[in-house]
Amino acid sequence: MTKHQSVEEWLKAVASRQPTPGGGSVAAHIGANATALFAMVARFSRNPPFGPAFADALDQHTARFLELGADDAAGYQQLKKTLKTAKAQPTNQADLDAGYIAAADAPMRIFELTALVARQFIAVYPTANPNLASDTQMVALLLEATFASALLNIQINLRFCQNSALTATVEARIQIHGQTRQTLQTLASPDSDPA
Repeated sequence: MTKHQSVEEWLKAVASRQPTPGGGSVAAHIGANATALFAMVARFSRNPPFGPAFADALDQHTARFLELGADDAAGYQQLKKTLKTAKAQPTNQADLDAGYIAAADAPMRIFELTALVARQFIAVYPTANPNLASDTQMVALLLEATFASALLNIQINLRFCQNSALTATVEARIQIHGQTRQTLQTLASPDSDPA
């Protein structure tokens, strides 16, 4: 979604018979919605560390998610060109592997940004404004959906990469955030109570 694109135009683009924007861009947009909603909760919450600086930082994360959505679309288009070239002429497997890893880069950065926002969310969850309990719970659900969607897009690219050293590096980056995601999943449970 560009700055000049309406929500309706964005949804039409997603629904069109074009490969981009696709799943990776949608994952980024889920993250942007989660972070924007988190910013709203922050602006209605008065306890420390809530405040203008906290909410403004979340606004920056929202903008970053949208940038990563565009990066994902560009990464997929580049991989598509690489694969098209490979059909037309002999291509080194190392070039193909590099293409798959490059296509996994934006989803990986979406995953890592989600982890950053999730850690901030986990830290303030108990002190969020109780009048916004459903909004707060939705932040957890949307962040978990972003984690899952980004991971799916990472793994689909790693599956085709034959260089185990490259895939292991990406998988290690994923594992770093395992505890954060597990804690978030607990908070996203319908039984969680922010009060």
